[in-house]
Amino acid sequence: MEKSLKELDEANIELSKSLLKIHDSLAVYSIIRLNASRIKKGRTYFVFVQQQQVELIAIGFTKVFEQEKAYRLNSIPSILRFIEQNDIVPTEPHAVSNYLGQWKNEKGEPWIHDLQRMLDSQYSKYKSEISRIKEARNTHIAHSEAGSPRKDLPSVAVFQDLLGLAFGFHDFINSAFINTHSHPILTDTRVQTSLVNVLRAIGVSDVATAWPD
Repeated sequence: MEKSLKELDEANIELSKSLLKIHDSLAVYSIIRLNASRIKKGRTYFVFVQQQQVELIAIGFTKVFEQEKAYRLNSIPSILRFIEQNDIVPTEPHAVSNYLGQWKNEKGEPWIHDLQRMLDSQYSKYKSEISRIKEARNTHIAHSEAGSPRKDLPSVAVFQDLLGLAFGFHDFINSAFINTHSHPILTDTRVQTSLVNVLRAIGVSDVATAWPD
């Protein structure tokens, strides 16, 4: 594997680690929240764990969508810029068409511009939510800014939508450039299953794992 592809692969692997942490944190937060009224043992501990997941989710999404400044990042904007700057050509061109086709965007010339426009269009739908996540991270989570009002973060549903979009990009990189299959992050239930087993062990029966429609 040539140097630029190797670096692209490494960045995409690190991106996947961030996405898996977000996914697991969402699962932990949701299960504790859904079963909070029935948790009798260790309640204070579970409330603390639930609160920590909110911060981990905010930090995770900030990393995923962060724009690079002085140095390259393992974020979606930085990975896309790295591909463009190094003129990296997809090893599986059909994967580009398939990815763009999901959003009814036909592959054009140059394809990298089509991809950038498509991502801009998708993420613009969540521009205010991404901004709120970044603001919370910068003013209350990673830093403690005096006098800054604390605002509500987006809903779990929005977090899940953003995670799905981000995973789609990660999977696209694997398919179009690395020629490998992605770990099924969105359906990984290992952490969720472990937490469910813990709750059952302390007496919580019929543990809820999904938000009602």
